Amino acid sequence: MLHFLILVVETLLPLAVPAGMLLGYAGRRELFEVRKPAERGAALGALIAAVLAALKTGTGFVVREYYDLALLAVIIPAEMLLLVTLFRGRSIPAEKAATPLLQGLVLVLAASWVAYCLPDIFIFPSRFAVGVVEVVSSEFIFIIAGYLTGLLLCLFTCRALYKACAAVPAKILLPMLFAVMAACLFRQLVTAGQMLLGRGLLPRYDPALDLIIFLLDKVRLIFFCIMGTAALPALFLLSRSGNVPVEGDNPAEKRKAKSRMIRRIRWSKAALASLLLGLLLMTAGVHFNNREVELSPPTATAATTEGLIRLPLSEVGDGALHRFVYSSRRGVDIRYIVIKKSESAYGVGLDACDVCGAGGGYYERKGQVICTLCDVVMNKSTIGFAGGCNPVPLPFRIESGSLLINIEDLEAEAPRFM
Repeated sequence: MLHFLILVVETLLPLAVPAGMLLGYAGRRELFEVRKPAERGAALGALIAAVLAALKTGTGFVVREYYDLALLAVIIPAEMLLLVTLFRGRSIPAEKAATPLLQGLVLVLAASWVAYCLPDIFIFPSRFAVGVVEVVSSEFIFIIAGYLTGLLLCLFTCRALYKACAAVPAKILLPMLFAVMAACLFRQLVTAGQMLLGRGLLPRYDPALDLIIFLLDKVRLIFFCIMGTAALPALFLLSRSGNVPVEGDNPAEKRKAKSRMIRRIRWSKAALASLLLGLLLMTAGVHFNNREVELSPPTATAATTEGLIRLPLSEVGDGALHRFVYSSRRGVDIRYIVIKKSESAYGVGLDACDVCGAGGGYYERKGQVICTLCDVVMNKSTIGFAGGCNPVPLPFRIESGSLLINIEDLEAEAPRFM
């Protein structure tokens, strides 16, 4: 659940924050003419993203970096021109400020922003079943729940920022919007530079490479600055909530004014809470999700004269996960696991799977067997059967109180561990 929640937030939140603030500024300035271009642009961008996602998952024909570069070539100059247009029109009446140029820029930016961010959102569901043995399971439901929660959080953040920013005076909001847009431009320029150098479309001079590497280290910090700046409109409203008198010509007008103030405070608190949650997911959540699990060292095993490995049931029959290693004739360490699944059934398999390979392994947490690479929880009853992220099955038999494994079956799997 956490994995896809973080993926969605990392993908969509950089779009939700500037989009919410920009829409809030348009609402505050009563630039209602830009609403339809924004909606049409977003629909066009979603269509482009859906086509790209279908081509990417169905054919692999599209090179994503070239697609992203083409969009950034549109986004970067359009954002610069939008900032200039907003600055020049800051003191112009609303009916004159919503020029065809501004409407066109909003349409282009909405389309390119959505087309840039949404392909991954459409592609993520194709990965839901990777490593999942049973589609109808709590594990699969948690994955979908994480994905949908990420979508809802980003949409809610955009909505809350729009509501909060629409209540801030335009002359105070505009510098905040400029700061967020400038930071977004910086991130996009660094990304474009990285792609151009990586694809060899720019000469690979050492100073240019050093500069890109230096700036890449700062990109995450810049995003945190974006989040902090986006919180300023809400903090501004909250700071003034207790100092602004409720005005009205009669009690009914005063009640309306008070109701508006209460809604603004609620949306401000909602914006701060959603930004904070997004920040926590992209810091503590990422750290927790990417943590490395220290596996216990496997127990070395050797073959008998009959070419068998004998594991006494008294040692592996406690229901816990046991990790072993066998050194092949060519010196390859082949890891395998044994676990008692029920009173009479054992699960035996390699410490590797067909999905993640042999680079990770399995560990036990609170009675559950988990893959270290993809954090998928195994259904203990299916260990010993092929499929999903399950351990590669290993033939065995039980005889005279021991679990027997033929070393030739292990030798055949040596290439998997090379």
